[in-house]
Amino acid sequence: MKLSTFFIIAGMVIISLYFMVEVSFYATTENVVLNKSDTPFLEIPKIGVDQNINNKSVNYGVYYEPESAKPGYGTVVLAGHRTFYSSPFLNLDKLKTGDNITISWPEIGNVQYKVVRSYIVPASYQLPLDQGKTLILYTCYPLGSSKERLIIQANQTKITPFTYSKAANADNGKTSFPYAPLLIAAFLGIGLVLSYLYPVQEDKIFIFMTTIALTLFLVFGYYFPVPGDQISSQISNLSDMFGG
Repeated sequence: MKLSTFFIIAGMVIISLYFMVEVSFYATTENVVLNKSDTPFLEIPKIGVDQNINNKSVNYGVYYEPESAKPGYGTVVLAGHRTFYSSPFLNLDKLKTGDNITISWPEIGNVQYKVVRSYIVPASYQLPLDQGKTLILYTCYPLGSSKERLIIQANQTKITPFTYSKAANADNGKTSFPYAPLLIAAFLGIGLVLSYLYPVQEDKIFIFMTTIALTLFLVFGYYFPVPGDQISSQISNLSDMFGG
């Protein structure tokens, strides 16, 4: 096996872990809540966010900080990733003063907020939880880095009756679409094309075997999801090993 082939295979392993993050996310998200009609969800029309809110982890989409207040009763804090785990806050930096945000919360109602400001803070910044009837959205900044945090602050404007039918249709990362199988198929397809076009004839078999093995690895992750933080840790270790 040529050295170049070894590095390509190593790269395929790292890429498969990134795929596994998303495969595991889409395979597990539907199990975060059992009754969607009793599930709070977040709407941000400006950036196309319409997802369930969970109290389990930021690795399951939009996460509600349990130490903060519930909507209508004080400062609400929600967090989300900008990359992976359906990337709910990918475009959070596009929100401007005056943009509308709605949290629909069972037994409380549709709580509407209006953005008043956005700002950047260090990752170590401690959010104050006594800012009145305010919504705080925060995520990593800049994109692809965890060095700082982007914070969006929005003030509560009004509360209307909760709409159960809408909550039942919230997709929490659009899991109604078979994203996980599609990701697995995409990885397999790309790997097969790579093995077919690979210029080192005697090493094509290694690329092919790696593609099949890693595809089976993703299939395993689909049926037996792996916690996202464990996968992220492995990605960091491999990246450090190969100088990424």
